[in-house]
Order: sequence, then C-alpha cells, then structure tokens
Amino acid sequence: MTDHDDRETTSTAGSAASPVDPGQAMAIREVLIGTPGVQTVGEVVVHRLDKGGQLVTATLGFGRLTPVKDVVAVLTEVKAGIRAALPDVRGIVVEPEVAGPRTDVDPPTDTIIIRGAD
Repeated sequence: MTDHDDRETTSTAGSAASPVDPGQAMAIREVLIGTPGVQTVGEVVVHRLDKGGQLVTATLGFGRLTPVKDVVAVLTEVKAGIRAALPDVRGIVVEPEVAGPRTDVDPPTDTIIIRGAD
C-alpha cells in the first residue's frame, strides 16, 4: 500500500506567502502520487519567483531495496510529469528521502566473522 503525506502544497515568495492555484496544487500532487515507484510523498512546496514562474520542490520516499538506478529513473519521470502538468514551472527540485541504517534488527549471521586463535 502506498503511504502519502496529507500536507497541502504551499507557496512562498520571499517573506510573503501567496496562495497556489488549487488546480496547480492538485496537478502536482497527482503527478507525485501517480508515479510508479514513489512510496511516500513528503514536503511539497511551490515557490513563486520574483521574475515570474515557479520553482517546485518535493521530497519523495522509495522502498528500502529500490536500486539507485530505479530511483534516478523515477525522479526523471516525476520531473517530466510536473513539466507536462505545469509548463510555467521554471525549476524542479526533487529529492529522495534517505533512510539511515536500521538499528532495530540484528545483522544476518552470514556477515559475522569470528577469528579463531589457532
């Protein structure tokens, strides 16, 4: 099952925030959620640029065993989907969420080496 964040897409420009068109916010969210390989959607922000246009930033989660080449392919697909949905976007920054090493499990026994004294 896919787990997606419920936070709303927001917009900021300098120190003053301006609302994002709800249709644009929904288009971004649909691209992110609808892209195969994306397991979670973290923070998504639409920045309005001073000279016009927008910058979209997003954080996406992937499965623990997802190969890096697959993550890169999904990020490329997400960027293309956002550009197709919102041609006015001037920049897109999409980052994968990186999971730290798990501390709640024991290492597999085939990785433990015990040296003898003989």
